[in-house]
Amino acid sequence: MRLLGILSLSAMALSGVGVGLRLLALGRRTREQPELLMGLGLLLVAVLGAPLAAVGRLPGMLGTAPGDFLFALGLAATQLGIALFCAFTSRVFRRDALWATLLLVVVAAALGAEWLGLLHASERGATMEQILPHTRPWGIAILATLAFAFGWTGCESFAYYRRLRRQLALGLADPIVANRMLLWAVAGFATVGLCAVIAACMLSGLAPLRHVLPLGVIGTAALLASLCWLLAFAPPAPYLEAVRRRALAQ
Repeated sequence: MRLLGILSLSAMALSGVGVGLRLLALGRRTREQPELLMGLGLLLVAVLGAPLAAVGRLPGMLGTAPGDFLFALGLAATQLGIALFCAFTSRVFRRDALWATLLLVVVAAALGAEWLGLLHASERGATMEQILPHTRPWGIAILATLAFAFGWTGCESFAYYRRLRRQLALGLADPIVANRMLLWAVAGFATVGLCAVIAACMLSGLAPLRHVLPLGVIGTAALLASLCWLLAFAPPAPYLEAVRRRALAQ
């Protein structure tokens, strides 16, 4: 079960890399901002953020200048990636809404405060056992912000999907676009669930990779999000044909 959880999280990271690169390539061709925002956001979190922060906290790196630098850099990449997720949602779904712009500013300020707070808390101890009680609240805050980012985009995508569904009945919408909105919404909600389980484990002092129930939920959510990302942005031709056939049948 532990291996399955690790493989699921690895698959989520790899799919984030693949989808992020694909979106960046698309953004370069089309010069469209949303693709660049989401592609760069996924790559910052999957390629730079989490791996660099993890390396900076390895036993041989903890408390050293290179380790602290890598941890700070990885955490900054993660925070910037989360901010770009929110910027993508604001740009695509609420482009002219003042409240969305103000919300984006609040999220950016919160991410900056979390970055500074976690770095400061990481200096309060020489071992991970000493550091964790101080960093745990900041880690949960970052997870909450990440969950908000994907929850927001999930809600907006699902609302847009429902509008497209009504238009599909009249032949006024593209079934592929509607399906992509649904997949992106499901991926967002799955990521929210993953963050919630990890935060709950942190609050209770459990190690999620050592307990079957949280590990199973995390693995399932990670696999579901990975599959939805791939089907939304790198779908195979048979899948697209099946979506079109189903729309015609309905």
